Amino acid sequence: MTDAADPWGRSEPPVVAEVDLAPLPPSLATIAAALESGEQLPAPEGGRSQWPRADDLPEVQELAAAGWAPLSPLELGSDVGLIPAVWPAAHRRWLPDRLPSYGVVSHGDHQSFIEPDTHNPERARWELARLARSVGLPPPPKSRLWLLRSPWPGTRIGSLLLLIRHARDAEGTGWDAVGMMRAAERVLAGTEEQAWARWRGPEADAARAWRGVAQSDPDVDPWVALGFGPDHVETLERELADGGAQLSRRQALAWGEVMAMFGRTPEDAVGRVVAWRKIGLPADAPVWRLASVMFDRQPSDVAPWLEAGITPEDLAVWEAEDLPRALRWRDAGFDSRQARELTIADPTVTPEEALAYDAAGISRRVRARWVATGFSPSDARAWTDLDVVASEARVWRSRGLGPGDARAQRDSGTRGPLPAGFEGGWAAVGPDRDDMNFGVIDPPGTRGQAAAESGDPMWDVPRD
Repeated sequence: MTDAADPWGRSEPPVVAEVDLAPLPPSLATIAAALESGEQLPAPEGGRSQWPRADDLPEVQELAAAGWAPLSPLELGSDVGLIPAVWPAAHRRWLPDRLPSYGVVSHGDHQSFIEPDTHNPERARWELARLARSVGLPPPPKSRLWLLRSPWPGTRIGSLLLLIRHARDAEGTGWDAVGMMRAAERVLAGTEEQAWARWRGPEADAARAWRGVAQSDPDVDPWVALGFGPDHVETLERELADGGAQLSRRQALAWGEVMAMFGRTPEDAVGRVVAWRKIGLPADAPVWRLASVMFDRQPSDVAPWLEAGITPEDLAVWEAEDLPRALRWRDAGFDSRQARELTIADPTVTPEEALAYDAAGISRRVRARWVATGFSPSDARAWTDLDVVASEARVWRSRGLGPGDARAQRDSGTRGPLPAGFEGGWAAVGPDRDDMNFGVIDPPGTRGQAAAESGDPMWDVPRD
């Protein structure tokens, strides 16, 4: 058991001293370098299970074969942050924490990037220290990556943590780190068989099915968390001709994670994976980007897209909406992202109208903004020549003013891209001038997303 006088084992040395640590593996070294340099690094495909994490550290991998598993840094400071203080000392170790603190942020258009963690690590540590003090524990040591091992030979550590969460939820001890710690104390105070006897549900069924199978294999834990047993995985790996999904183990996990989000049973989830694979969706399809498509549509709805030669990536961009329109834009030479951006900006815009902006010399980077605000290509050109962006041109138009008025104001010596004396409400959705949304009303009949979404300009108060 742990030492009541030193529950965190502050006197215990790390399993591997910091000076003896091998270099970071490429996946984590790339992230660390990008965070240091300010690069924008695309996130790996395949959901959270594919993100580089503690399991990729060589020192962790060396210990995994002996049944040791790291507590996820994404969970530290939440429900598992206090567990090491009550875990049996013989089954608890720590390493210097050298993981980059990062998160994955989506910037629309189905693109996600690795960026610094939006949660301040110092605040997370502060909150965890407050929780520790609230139950009479000293604050946990900083910069430790904890590793736990199951004290029970017949129970994997991943299964044991799920079992403890089940006990926590069943007993209503609370969903923070204190509740998890209390549940761990109660579960570990009993016997292994008593713990298994109280565990129910798909995760428990999967854990029982895997029990005794590759007991030291950490790859089993994600399947247990999904409620998938060995038979489910065998079906996902079996060839299509034999009624399976013909996926690699890594691919099967990504597909399974997507289907599990829909709240279906493991049997139903596996059956849906097989159905999607039968219509020709490739094994390496970007299933996380296709998640909404597979949730809203049936395989029979999507099969015509694949038969028409639409790639899975383009299918995700279009979200399987209106195949004739997607083909029309493709035949006009637009890639799917450009076309989707333009049709969201104005659902009625045609490829021919979009090409007119190109002919007018409007940059493709801002073309959709002019479409969304309902300006013609010639008007967009005139405003651009005055260094007035689309969101600002809307303000001039709302006052019945045009490019000539803006030019006259500039020639009079009054600076600025907005009409003199304008005071109005605004909201910013990004760092660019065109990311400003001013509270103005567009003229009746104005096309585009901006006019469709405009409301009462409650802050738009012109100054006399």
